[in-house]
Amino acid sequence: FFQAEDGIRDKLVTGVQTCALPICIGAAAFGLALFTTSATVDAHKAKTSPFSYNVDIFPLLRDNCGRCHVDGGPAPMSLMTYDKDGGAIAWAESMREMLLAGAMPPYYSDPTGPAVRNPHSLTPRELDKVITWATGGTPHGDLNITLPAVAPRQGWAAGKPDAELAMPQPYALGPSVMQASTDVTIPTSFPDTKWVKAADLMPGIASMVRRAYISIEGGPVLQVWEPGDDAVDPPSGAAFKLAPGAKLHLKIDYKKSWQDEQKTLADKSTIGLYFTEAPLSGKSLESVTIDAPAGAPSSARTFDGVLKGGGRVVGLRPMLDAPYMSVDITAV
Repeated sequence: FFQAEDGIRDKLVTGVQTCALPICIGAAAFGLALFTTSATVDAHKAKTSPFSYNVDIFPLLRDNCGRCHVDGGPAPMSLMTYDKDGGAIAWAESMREMLLAGAMPPYYSDPTGPAVRNPHSLTPRELDKVITWATGGTPHGDLNITLPAVAPRQGWAAGKPDAELAMPQPYALGPSVMQASTDVTIPTSFPDTKWVKAADLMPGIASMVRRAYISIEGGPVLQVWEPGDDAVDPPSGAAFKLAPGAKLHLKIDYKKSWQDEQKTLADKSTIGLYFTEAPLSGKSLESVTIDAPAGAPSSARTFDGVLKGGGRVVGLRPMLDAPYMSVDITAV
């Protein structure tokens, strides 16, 4: 208005100075409208949560989610900052939905079933904190608290392995190529027999390696690796036998995050092997695959498989060809 022609400007100024009723009311209403609109943006989400990000939520997310949901990690978003433009507050509603659905943390294990080693799960108290914070206004908390920076995990999960075997060549995903898989054969060149108690993977580019299958060529699977996993020893001193000159087979599933869609990324991952003494039985761990019969309906597959020969089952893992709500395995 004050850039209008002089006659109009004079009338407005005169009106304000003499407190002409229409001008005063209009000015007051306009100012109130601005204030009300600005306040409504924040006021629609009341701060009702007793938990805040800085005090309660950050430590929980760091310890349970920080291996993946960190800048440079395999997850497409970091939850290690509060930042509304891409941190935890921006994903609060998604966090609530995923936690309530049981989709996160991944690799869910049923707490009502038999005990599982190294489960990825939140306690009921931790779950309550995150959901209450997400639905209760996502308060930031004490701004005088300086949160430590969180970086992707460096180095090997179980310490330096006894042997490191890298992919012979990098595998690249070009622009607009979002996902792919590769199969690689890696020679070991060990002159004598080795007994492998655990295998791990060091991704070349952590943000694109989604899963890796490490096996002895023509033999058992040593490890099915996924982001955030630790190298876990088999129980009771069991181990896999690696014959002299044996070869390893590595299958990697890649998937780029949306931020990297138009980039060319080349991964050269490395397998780490941890050795142990020969088991007392002198026998190697073996892996047995029981396939569902062809044509079984994907909505509810039920089938029997027979393990031939004696032995003790030390681990089970479903290899799914489609997403399922649940998988039940019963030994008879």
